[in-house]
Amino acid sequence: MNLNPIVAVAQFGCDLGRPEENLKTISRLTQRASRHDVDIICFPELATSGYSLNARWREFAEPIGGETSRRLAGIAAEFGVHVICGMPEYDRRSHHIHDSLVLIDSRGEVCGVYRKIHLWDAERTYFTPGRDFKVFETKYGKLGLGICYDLEFPESARIMALEGAQIIFYSSAQPEPMENHVDAYIKSRAGENCVYVCHSNQVGRERGIRFFGRSQIVSPWCRVLARKNTGTGLAIARIDLSLIGRLEKQKLPYLKHRIPSVYSKLTKP
Repeated sequence: MNLNPIVAVAQFGCDLGRPEENLKTISRLTQRASRHDVDIICFPELATSGYSLNARWREFAEPIGGETSRRLAGIAAEFGVHVICGMPEYDRRSHHIHDSLVLIDSRGEVCGVYRKIHLWDAERTYFTPGRDFKVFETKYGKLGLGICYDLEFPESARIMALEGAQIIFYSSAQPEPMENHVDAYIKSRAGENCVYVCHSNQVGRERGIRFFGRSQIVSPWCRVLARKNTGTGLAIARIDLSLIGRLEKQKLPYLKHRIPSVYSKLTKP
């Protein structure tokens, strides 16, 4: 396992309802990341379609293995980078659609899919929530995935940390005026779980919604290692996975010192 991967979070304003243009942007940013020897790159929520589609999300939803995920796989393989990207997913069995993240390795193989659990506002009308938080083992460590509103529930990161996640990637379409909240959540999830948190956000305006960007990578020490405040671009950082074990033993033994027997109320509706 590579204990010092270089990770990137991408930030751009999606072209609403134009997957071809968004895939071109995703390809350009992945190519740029590869020039900096990036190992893993994460893109925003619903990056292939844009966010503010509502009833039209179904129009752009595709199965994993469909044209969009094949294109993403080609991008990952071409530039030799693990790609995490948000897309509307269609499930052939249930005919439901999901707000999903697909994880594709540097050979172009799909090695993970996460379906957003905590749906926000109009999402609750059109998407079906996922059922569990997942951790995916890669040559760059164990990766947890979450989407936007998931970040605001500490249980999401805690579950992934307990499953061994070392890096948690959150893919978002976070709007104003949530900047200060999100900054606090990212640092809290990193510090309280002794993990790296990488947050990729959209930027720009869609149908009256302004996404604030501020994509960033935060260490278990709650230090911002890289941040892209505005505009299209990347935040890139080399991370040290060995830090997690050292901190868990010396300074941040939160997982070890939990007392689950007194947390039963957390599972009540």
